[in-house]
Amino acid sequence: MPGWFQWAAAFFVLQATQASGFGDRLIFGDASHSGGDVYTQGLNLLTLVVSVALFFANYQRVKNIQKGVNLTLGVAGLFFLSALWSIDPAISIREAVQYLFVVLCSIGIAANLDCDDYMLLLGRICLACAIASLALFYVAPELVLGSDGNYRGIFPQKNGLGEAMTMGALASLHGLRAGTRGRWRSAISLAVITTAAIRSESATSCLTIFVFCLVSAVAVPIRKGGVSRILAIIVVVLVSPAIIGAMVFQDEFMEMIGKDPSLTGRTLIWSWAIFNIHLKPLLGWGYLAFWTPRNPAAMQIADALQWEAPQAHNGLLEMLLFVGLAGTSYIVFLWGRALWLALRCLRTAETEIGVTCLLSCIGIVLVGISETVLVDPYEASTDVFFITALLCERALRAARVQRVSRYQAVPVTSAA
Repeated sequence: MPGWFQWAAAFFVLQATQASGFGDRLIFGDASHSGGDVYTQGLNLLTLVVSVALFFANYQRVKNIQKGVNLTLGVAGLFFLSALWSIDPAISIREAVQYLFVVLCSIGIAANLDCDDYMLLLGRICLACAIASLALFYVAPELVLGSDGNYRGIFPQKNGLGEAMTMGALASLHGLRAGTRGRWRSAISLAVITTAAIRSESATSCLTIFVFCLVSAVAVPIRKGGVSRILAIIVVVLVSPAIIGAMVFQDEFMEMIGKDPSLTGRTLIWSWAIFNIHLKPLLGWGYLAFWTPRNPAAMQIADALQWEAPQAHNGLLEMLLFVGLAGTSYIVFLWGRALWLALRCLRTAETEIGVTCLLSCIGIVLVGISETVLVDPYEASTDVFFITALLCERALRAARVQRVSRYQAVPVTSAA
């Protein structure tokens, strides 16, 4: 691929992690109106240009994964359609446009970059963000601490830092397994990124990174078989109850590690979100329209909680609020399809792609416990999910074409 493609892909990854907004904070501070300044508008315009360029860079390759492309574009189409019943149609249309261009970026990257190259790019950018966040804490702590004192690094908030580090850990683990760029470098990257995640005090991110490491560690021996497979399965059986317990009994787990058992008030938001989901269960309130000031229901929640909730802090609840049961079913179908593609890849020569996509699917579930996933155009986990799923489809198609070619190359001898 041409050099500009690599730079364009790097810009998109940086935008997806939300780290590019640090420049806006340096220039304008944390003013609530900064999202409408020239800097942010310029970044948004550049994102649109980059999206189109990446998508059409080699459109013939996009056609090789047409089924996945159509299904992925269907998500953006669903969000556009929700404007018909949205409580704030202008918001739904505007955000759906951004989502569409982000999807185009994801498709362009998946069609033109190898999985190793994409993961290397993702890992390097997340590592750079981790180093910058950790270094600034000692050099200029006021730049990386929020108004509430929480450590957020160069990201808008600490949850953004945690999620970006989660995706960085995913990329580092891919490098460790593939070994194409030096395992020691990937190991150092994983250590730095994990340090930044721990520093963010994001329990969800730390738990997700731990699960990523566990699954990666047992993936190789399970594939080898024999005694190694038995030992790996035993480890999974012993550790899984603890992970499941931490997810099911979240209050007790949060208290044990010294965190607020209400997840900083999130469980209170969940009860209100569930109540409003019941009011419009089939189609929802419109894409990204529920938490706007124009929605009386959102204002009622803000009055009850004594603070303005920007989201439900749960991936599934956000989907149900925005696009209802109908739209959520479609998104869950895409997640299930990605999981199916990952498991199929495990039986081909492209095993590492399958493991990475599998981890991405697991990460969506774990991150989705307390954060928005798959519906926000600028969530690192969302973009990685789409790209890894498309890479799996691309790998499976290449394997199928190779099998057909070998079969056709075998000479057919007729019986005497």
